[in-house]
Amino acid sequence: RTIISDFGVTAAIVIMVGLDYMVGISTPKLKVPSEFAPTLPNMRGWFIPPFGTEQEPFPTSYALFAIIPAIPATILVFLDQQITAVIVNRRENKLKKGAGYHLDLFVVAIMIMICSCFGLPWFVAATVLSITHVNSLKMESETAAPGEKAQFLGCREQRVTGLLIFLSIGLSVFFVDVLNRVPMPVLYGVFLYMGV
Repeated sequence: RTIISDFGVTAAIVIMVGLDYMVGISTPKLKVPSEFAPTLPNMRGWFIPPFGTEQEPFPTSYALFAIIPAIPATILVFLDQQITAVIVNRRENKLKKGAGYHLDLFVVAIMIMICSCFGLPWFVAATVLSITHVNSLKMESETAAPGEKAQFLGCREQRVTGLLIFLSIGLSVFFVDVLNRVPMPVLYGVFLYMGV
C-alpha cells in the first residue's frame, strides 16, 4: 500500500489521461513550447536588462510601481520556504540540521534575482519534492499486524532522490509530445488534491 500511495498522483494522472482519450470529449490540453527559447524571441534575447536598453530605457517610476506586486510575491516565496521547512523538520523525522541549512532562503533569493534577469520561472522551496525526498530518507520497521503503525528507525543518508527528481524535471523537455496530450482538468484536479 505504501508503494502504491507513493505513486498515487502519477497513477491518477495516467488513468485520467487514458479516460480522457477513451471518452473522446474535447478538453483543453497543456501547452508546452516545442523549443527552448525566450517567450518573445523577436522582441528580446535571453538577458533582460533591469534598467532597460538605450532604445527602450526603463522608467524609474516603473521600479517604484513594481514594489506593490513585489511585496505579496516576497511574502509568498518566504511562506513557501518556511512552510516547507516546518513540514520537513517535524519532530518525528528526527533530522539534524547541517551547517549550511540556514542558507536556504539566501540561496532562493539569489536564484530569484538570477532567474528574473533571464526571464526564467522563480526557484522556490518545491514543497512536494522536498517532502518526497524526506520520505525517501525514512527507515521504518516492517509491520506484520494489520493496522499496526510502522516504527520510525532513523534516516538513511543519500542524495539519489533529489538528484533523480531534478534530473527527471530536466529531462521533461524531451517529452513535449507527451506533455501536450495531458488535459488541463487533470492537472487542476491534481493541484486541488495536493492543495487539500
